[in-house]
Amino acid sequence: MRTLIIAGIILIVGLIVLSQSLYVVDETEQVIITRFGEVQDTINSPGLNVKAPFVDTVVRFDKRLLRIDADPETMRDANKENLSIDSYARYRIVDMVQFRKTLLTESNARSRLGDIVNATLRERIALRTRPEIIGARPIMDVAGNPVVDDEGLPLIEGTESRTELLAEVLSGVRARVNARERTAEFTVPQPGGNLEGFQVTIPESVINPNDLRIIQGPEGDGNLGIDVEVRNFDEANGRLTLGTQDGETLEAGASFTVQYFVARDEPFGIEIVDVRIKRADFPDTVTPSIYTRMRAERNRIATKFRAEGDEQDLQIRAGADKERDIILAEADKTANEVRGQGEADAIGILADALEQDPEFFAFRRSLEAYKAFMNQRTTVILSSEADVFKFLQGPGEGSENTN
Repeated sequence: MRTLIIAGIILIVGLIVLSQSLYVVDETEQVIITRFGEVQDTINSPGLNVKAPFVDTVVRFDKRLLRIDADPETMRDANKENLSIDSYARYRIVDMVQFRKTLLTESNARSRLGDIVNATLRERIALRTRPEIIGARPIMDVAGNPVVDDEGLPLIEGTESRTELLAEVLSGVRARVNARERTAEFTVPQPGGNLEGFQVTIPESVINPNDLRIIQGPEGDGNLGIDVEVRNFDEANGRLTLGTQDGETLEAGASFTVQYFVARDEPFGIEIVDVRIKRADFPDTVTPSIYTRMRAERNRIATKFRAEGDEQDLQIRAGADKERDIILAEADKTANEVRGQGEADAIGILADALEQDPEFFAFRRSLEAYKAFMNQRTTVILSSEADVFKFLQGPGEGSENTN
């Protein structure tokens, strides 16, 4: 019995030791083995592995693409107008040891890299107008005027400016991840304020000369953006040659800031794969005014449609009234012509009948006269010798006096 108990204890201890010695690496993971905080090994391949029990610790990191959702931030464009920018980035851990040393956890990495993404976006957006940030521009005619639709709204076409912006942001984020940002401030020399060919010295060793740029400086009323431009950089002696935008004049003593990057003492151990803008919209504070302007624009279009409808209504009514008047006039004309022709025919027929038998015509006219006055409730006193009674005297009498 005692032997069985000892054997059971040994078996349990063995299972515990075995469970502490074996670990599984998933195909989506990469692992660091540490012993009292010191890195002992790194594992990148999936499978079953062995470590020293109790003293070794498994630290797991994701091998897949990871996402950074930067906090939405209000940024100013080249026209000093605010935009709410919501962005995200994708990165991959390429050096677990360095990642653990500098950023410790993925949560810290999201916070740190989110700040870097927003800082780079803020810098690039400040150099562009709103249409360039959105990736669109109004269509212009040959005279340089905006083309509008039937409602009077400008027609818009897509551009590649958004793609170019994101490419610059990606390059800037990579530069900040792999290097440390530095700035140096200089002033426009005396006299005259002309910077063409002017040289300044960068005090540190620059990693990538292509990342040298002017991030702050005078902005005149001519060309958009900072008036100071980078012309050339001599890596051997750190001399930066500057110039001035065409058509711009700088004031002597005006300051400008040069941005550059130097080697980072402790790299982050990550690779930035992509940076994207999810949303570029107006801040919530100006949303009511935007809706008000949209309503005013729609009211303008509706008023225009109503005016055009009223104009068409008047034209249609005027045309219908004109056609009616023409039809009625032609009908009256035709009726008068027919009536006149009928009366002419009747007079002709009557004249022919009168010529054929004047006595019968006189007799018929007398009968009509009898019918007219004898049917009325009127008492008429006439002489028996009156002409109207001559046909009542007897057949054939009065014919002599017909005429």
